[in-house]
Amino acid sequence: DAGMDGFDLGASVEYEIALRVPDLSSFSGVPYSSYVFDLTDVVDPGLTLPAVSGVRVLMDVDPSTGASSPDLDVTGTPGLSVGVSGQTVSVDGLKAVFAESDGASGVRNWASVPVGSLIRIRYAAVLNTGASLSAPGGGGLHPNVNTATLTRSRIAGVSPGWDDAGPGVESKSAVAHAYVFRLDLVKVDKDDTTRVLGGAGFEVSRDGQVLRFTKLSDGVYRLAVPGDVGALSEVFSHTDGTLSLQGVEARALSLRETSAPSGYFKVPAFTVEVLPVWNTDASEVTLASYRTHGTSLAFVSQDGRTVMVADPAHSLANLPYTGGVGILILLVLAILFLVFAVRPYYQAHRAEATANILS
Repeated sequence: DAGMDGFDLGASVEYEIALRVPDLSSFSGVPYSSYVFDLTDVVDPGLTLPAVSGVRVLMDVDPSTGASSPDLDVTGTPGLSVGVSGQTVSVDGLKAVFAESDGASGVRNWASVPVGSLIRIRYAAVLNTGASLSAPGGGGLHPNVNTATLTRSRIAGVSPGWDDAGPGVESKSAVAHAYVFRLDLVKVDKDDTTRVLGGAGFEVSRDGQVLRFTKLSDGVYRLAVPGDVGALSEVFSHTDGTLSLQGVEARALSLRETSAPSGYFKVPAFTVEVLPVWNTDASEVTLASYRTHGTSLAFVSQDGRTVMVADPAHSLANLPYTGGVGILILLVLAILFLVFAVRPYYQAHRAEATANILS
């Protein structure tokens, strides 16, 4: 997640698991056939794994020559087996790229592969429509989790930071989180925010491009993914005023009200951002919040869980909120003109009436 802003539904998430070639100098009593160095990688159901052909094993050194060779693909090495089944990627026999029999009863490092050389497993998974969603303001952070576990042989005891994985083996796991966000809005009356407004339509765009959504239910829309039929470029608030936009990354969304409820003005266009806060090693989001721009009529609720969008009711007082400042100025000028135009007539009429009385 280079931008640290999460992902859209349907986006590919690139994973890389990096391992170092171990020092096998202490394993002279372990036969090559018994030595274990295997990886399993399990993802949540919200992530769709690629076909086996989409998983690559890479090294930064050529095992056959010892030459430095960044991103050398060694997936086809005899003895190395890559599999994808359900939610699991398995890479068995990783020892084949750095270890060999010492000719007696033990295992040893290949002379051409220095200890500490880098092994990387790379693939891309797709965030599907079953992905877990996170919401700002305490609405719940629910990452889509990927857990990679390396299992290797051990000599005696458990290495620091490793878990006992059974007789003669130990394991260590690492976790990666992929986030997809949800935006929750509520349409209300500007002058009475307890009064909710349904049927308000919006066009949602990002970076100048209109986004399309699939309707899940009234007021609930999911970002359209490839294969969706009937995706919509306009979304509408529920009768209870709520509007939920699901499956987007934490980047600024621009909302333009296309139709206001009867008796109300449309609000000016505004922007909503989701702001994730990551922990110190950027592995997990600890908090997410909203930020709005563009108009004071779109603001974050007190509990931080929703963006309130307040439509002004039809009234002269609400014209400035709808871009009607110019109209208001014209009305004020017209009133002043009438006052100054009527005053001379009234004074003349009064003088004439006074004169008639005196005569």
